[in-house]
Amino acid sequence: MTKVLVDAIETQQDGLQFGDPIGCSYHWLEPDKVDSYGDSVRRLATKVELAVDGFERTATLSEDVFAGEAADTLRERAGRRHEESATVRDNLRGLGRAINAYSDVLRRHREGLEQLRAFATSKGLEVRDHRIWPPIETLPGDATQKQADAWEADWKAYQECFDAKIELRDARRASTRELIKALADYADVHPDKDKAKFVAANANQVQFGELRREAAEEAREAVEANDRADAAHRTVDQLKRREQNSLDQLEKMVIEERSPEEIQAQAAKVQALHKELVDARVEAHDAQQDADREQAQANRAARNLEAAESGKPRLVVERADWQPATNLRDRLG
Repeated sequence: MTKVLVDAIETQQDGLQFGDPIGCSYHWLEPDKVDSYGDSVRRLATKVELAVDGFERTATLSEDVFAGEAADTLRERAGRRHEESATVRDNLRGLGRAINAYSDVLRRHREGLEQLRAFATSKGLEVRDHRIWPPIETLPGDATQKQADAWEADWKAYQECFDAKIELRDARRASTRELIKALADYADVHPDKDKAKFVAANANQVQFGELRREAAEEAREAVEANDRADAAHRTVDQLKRREQNSLDQLEKMVIEERSPEEIQAQAAKVQALHKELVDARVEAHDAQQDADREQAQANRAARNLEAAESGKPRLVVERADWQPATNLRDRLG
């Protein structure tokens, strides 16, 4: 029996293929150091909270305490500073949480690699140079059934190690992408700005960071529009139930031969509810159309951002306003 010679490919690389040695060493930042940095960012947010409180108190000074043009100017400026400092505070808190979450992922990744190495050792696989080496590729023709069974068991164990490594790698990469997005979202830091990546749009140059902000804004507007549409639909459902209940009560009054005044009052109530329901249905229809438009715009912005991230610029053009043809000659050109 001979071992298959393979290149020492680290499993965290994209070129990992089944049958390559599986790297099981941890060489990223220590999770505790990453965690402490996230804690320091959050402590800084706590200090900014003092500025938020100070600006808020200044902006809410009453006229009895401080009046005049200078006082109005001071309150106005303090109000702006309060909003800015509150944004900085929230950004720092969010960034700190993202860093702490990333440290947890690194910690799980390190523990997963340790468990992977221990599992490979328990299954009898060769672990050398912080790598799990695959079993021999083929068996000689005179191999016994016992040798064949052992060889198959080794490859099954290697398969489990390979799948576990791929899962660990993908989880770490996903967390890394989330941390980068958090840096962009919370701290307005866009690493690609230094590389001056641009995407063509309407014969102009649009920076990648602008595409990200546009996609985020469109997504937020789409969510808000969908919330309004859902609320409008819920209102319609509630009015439908109220109208049905009123109709049932009216029918009951007629069967019980109530006084004409009571029946007339109940009929007026049904009519008012029906009118309110008709108006609510119109509002729900308009809200749904608005939500569909916002969702389409969000999808388009997301596709532009995805194309930019993958390095495939998309040509964005503005649709010309459509003018109806005035006669048949115009329509036929």
